Amino acid sequence: MRVMVMIKVSGADENKIAPTAEMLAEMNEYNERLVKAGVMLDGGGLRPSAEGAQVVFAGGQTSVVDGPFTESKEIIAGYWIWQVKSLEEAVEWARQCPGGTGDTREVLEIRPYYEESDFDNLG
Repeated sequence: MRVMVMIKVSGADENKIAPTAEMLAEMNEYNERLVKAGVMLDGGGLRPSAEGAQVVFAGGQTSVVDGPFTESKEIIAGYWIWQVKSLEEAVEWARQCPGGTGDTREVLEIRPYYEESDFDNLG
C-alpha cells in the first residue's frame, strides 16, 4: 500500500523550524534507512509558506492569498511517499522519525492512497 506522510507544523511556528546541520544529518540518516528498507518512494521539504500562495474556492468565487499563512492552524512542512505492507508498518516507521527542536509541535499525518481496487465495486 502507498501512503503519504505529511510533516505538519503550527503556522505560527513556521519560522522556528529552519533546519540546522544536526537536524539535516539526522533526517538524512532516517531517509537512508527508509530507502534501504525499500519503503521511501519520494519525499521532500517545502519552503516556508511566505514563498507560496493559496488558491481559495468559496461561494462560487476564486481568490488567491499570498503567504505567509501564519493564521493557519497547521502547515505542511514536508512529505514522504512510502510503499508499506500496512498502516501499522507506516506508523512504526513514523515513530522512528527524528523529533523536532522541542519548542515546536510537529505532527506526522499518514494517509493511504486510493488504489484501483478501491473502485472495483463502483462500476
